[in-house]
Amino acid sequence: MFPLYPRLSSRWSTAILLVGIVCGTLCAAEPPASSANKRVKVLLITGIEYHNWRETAPQIAKQLTSCPDIEVRLETNFNVLCSNEIFDYDVLFFNFWNSKDDSPSLDDDLALSNIEKFLDSGKGIVVYHLAIGVFERQKDRVERIIGRVYDRSLPGHDPFREFEVNIVNKYHPIMKSVSNFKTLDELYTCFALEGRPIEVLAEARSINVKKSFPMAYLFRYGKGHVFTTVLGHDLRALKSREFVTILRNAVLWLGHKQVPAEPAKVVSPAKPITEGRYYPVVPEELDARIRQIKQGLKPGERLLVYADCGREWDKTAISGETISVEGDAYLFPGSRDVFESEFAFGYVVSGNPARLQVEGLRPGKTYKLFISWWDFDNGGRIQSIRLRSKDGSRSFRAVKPTALPAYYKRYELGKTSSFDVPRELVKVGSFDCLIELVRGPNAVISEAWLVEVLCQSAIKRRDGADQATPTRPCPKQPPYASGGQCELAQAQSISNNTRGATRTRVD
Repeated sequence: MFPLYPRLSSRWSTAILLVGIVCGTLCAAEPPASSANKRVKVLLITGIEYHNWRETAPQIAKQLTSCPDIEVRLETNFNVLCSNEIFDYDVLFFNFWNSKDDSPSLDDDLALSNIEKFLDSGKGIVVYHLAIGVFERQKDRVERIIGRVYDRSLPGHDPFREFEVNIVNKYHPIMKSVSNFKTLDELYTCFALEGRPIEVLAEARSINVKKSFPMAYLFRYGKGHVFTTVLGHDLRALKSREFVTILRNAVLWLGHKQVPAEPAKVVSPAKPITEGRYYPVVPEELDARIRQIKQGLKPGERLLVYADCGREWDKTAISGETISVEGDAYLFPGSRDVFESEFAFGYVVSGNPARLQVEGLRPGKTYKLFISWWDFDNGGRIQSIRLRSKDGSRSFRAVKPTALPAYYKRYELGKTSSFDVPRELVKVGSFDCLIELVRGPNAVISEAWLVEVLCQSAIKRRDGADQATPTRPCPKQPPYASGGQCELAQAQSISNNTRGATRTRVD
């Protein structure tokens, strides 16, 4: 059996060895004398595309190794957990999530047995952010190892926002030099509050669930400990001095080293990992999806450019029109089982807002923009769409606040909406399409494609004078007020597929 996703073509790893002094203040438990002059060796395991590990993992490694008592190897090959290599390290740092549908390891049982042996030997593990969902196929076993696990039936997280983290146990060495702090992050609510005994170190109150949830906690397994923090969605969280101090302190404490009295300093941005992608475009699937879209167009409409927002970032038409995608790419776990001919709905881009940049428009032409979206992870999302000029002087509402079709329990598939591009934006040649969050954790979009609407004379020139042509005249757009906040009169839903509905299959 091989991993469902292709691994990176070359193993990207780094070991940073820094010579320095031993940190000053003693931990609650005095480190063994034999470890007094040894650095804590950390194996940072990462590589699932669901979060932007290409940025966060190098930043975590750089931040940790700014402490002279820590060295880090960054590993993107998950099968290291199936080897004896892990026993050469003092701390395992999990910055990945392998869902129940997508296992990165060749042998989950062997990997988990090695993790159990690792902890039984008195060593430690850091579980970072969505790593509470590791090895979801063996959820019960993982819960016995780390204390709390990701639960799909619970709301995922509050909207991405600034919130306050309150220190619950200020006397624990991991919380040394850390006071209550504000952070810009996701407040996770996707794990049970009750269950196996954990030692809560920090918590925050959810505005969605109206309860406080642990943000950092400890769980004992055998002779070892597991430290979990559900903070750390992206690089913005790693700009918090308090948060990076917690990470440093946790690694030192788990590695039986002294925790310094001084807080950590936030380091400069690390170079992201750029090689390889787990979500490659499959040409055959892409061609099939484009044929499917073309079949659904009305007479006089011509597809110019299509972008699968989770896998394609910049797409340009032969005629010069471009769609660029800004946001974090996600794959909905299990989407390959859910979707048959729908190529892209399992892949989404998120943000607050998520943004499409449309450029290269030709004055005098008429355009329609199509988007597809769905509530892929039980987020209860309500979203709207606004079109805005690059300088912000003109803004038009394209789609009013709309509840996204929900897959969870209702098994609804994606919804596609289309709207005319205002002539004012066509005239200036470009605009931003903002997918704005009204309710839910973050704004999401699956696909976007730009269509040119041809008038009768253009259709005749394209198809030939002897061809039958539509009787309708060239479409006219309403005279939008310059600089005003105007709703697009022709915003409309063109499809709303649900599971079990008839689908168009292109062979």
